[in-house]
Amino acid sequence: MMLGYTYRVAASLVRHLVPNMLELEDEPLMSTIVLDYGMSSVGALILILDNEATIFAGREQYGFPKVFGKADIQTTNGTRLVLANAQRPAERTLFECEFIPDHRIPSLRAADKWRPNLRSIPQPCVGTSPAIQELIPTIMDWKFREIWAGHGQITFPRRSAFDPWCGLDILQYEGSFLARSLTGELRCRGESSKV
Repeated sequence: MMLGYTYRVAASLVRHLVPNMLELEDEPLMSTIVLDYGMSSVGALILILDNEATIFAGREQYGFPKVFGKADIQTTNGTRLVLANAQRPAERTLFECEFIPDHRIPSLRAADKWRPNLRSIPQPCVGTSPAIQELIPTIMDWKFREIWAGHGQITFPRRSAFDPWCGLDILQYEGSFLARSLTGELRCRGESSKV
């Protein structure tokens, strides 16, 4: 199951998170996705992980790092309301989400745009530049049995020095969705550009 939100934030709040060579809009589009993998070819895992063994099954080489923590999506509460949250570390809420489905989307076209992912591997010494920092062109193809558009909200109960993307002031929501019974395939072209 996947629950996703897209929203706009002020560029000044995220500029320090983006390599200088990349331009930002005045109000860049951000996404937060809560993804419950269920089972995959490498076992059961979730994007914000509470299973240490899955840390070693890697997609980091394509710029999709894992984060150790705990995520939860609740769909059975007696209403249409879907609730989700992520904790990092455990017992410390990073963000909370609400979603109300509005209409089912019959289908989505396949992904056709290569998007740059940032692969950043740090040095062992604090305060030094990353050992590797590259842009990797990727496509993530998703197939859904069921996908819903609707109204959603994400809240950050506190700012976090540990996770600097949390606690940003959301200027405007662009959309939200809920997808069930999904599969995904990450593709890359086998090339990279140094940052």
